[in-house]
Amino acid sequence: MRTLLFVFVAAILCSAWAKTKRDDNKVKIAVYYESLCPDSKRFITTQLAPVWRDLRGAVKVKLVPYGKATHDKINGKWQLTCQHGADECYGNKLQSCILKDRSLLDTDKMELVICLMSQANPDKALDTCLEQVKKLSNSDKIKRCASGEMGDNLLASYGGKTELIQRPLSFVPTIVINEKYDQAVQDEAMNNLKAVVCRVSINKPSSC
Repeated sequence: MRTLLFVFVAAILCSAWAKTKRDDNKVKIAVYYESLCPDSKRFITTQLAPVWRDLRGAVKVKLVPYGKATHDKINGKWQLTCQHGADECYGNKLQSCILKDRSLLDTDKMELVICLMSQANPDKALDTCLEQVKKLSNSDKIKRCASGEMGDNLLASYGGKTELIQRPLSFVPTIVINEKYDQAVQDEAMNNLKAVVCRVSINKPSSC
């Protein structure tokens, strides 16, 4: 019995180690963006989406929906202000709630964000986008999250992560490759993310 348990635990550890090694070889793409920012929408729909779909095995994407927002805690409650107004704060919170929803697969989360960023109104578009990934049953939960304290907390936490890059961001979206910000790489990625990924990739995908 002990031998079987040892083998089982060893298999789990080996699997976790192998996944970590695979992730270490992936190009890390972090995107600090806003839900209603035209440049964010263009980058995510025309640059990030095709790269993620075509080179999925070669990239690891981190999405941070906050941008040039501000967050201050007053009397125990977060006061959140977004560059494009209250609708953008709600859109940022919707996406924050999606990204933290453990019942959604990572692929579902990415497709939902891509879908939402292609729409004009994130609130009205949510159900349409959820239908595309066959997760319409998550709608009420995500909306409750975005409208309540959890949504505020999540957006504030993304604010903290954003401020570790720049406070405030000089441009939205800000794109960080392999955990290092570089203005020249940012400028190139805005117009040709695939070229950046192919250049810095350790194991170049065949489509490069």
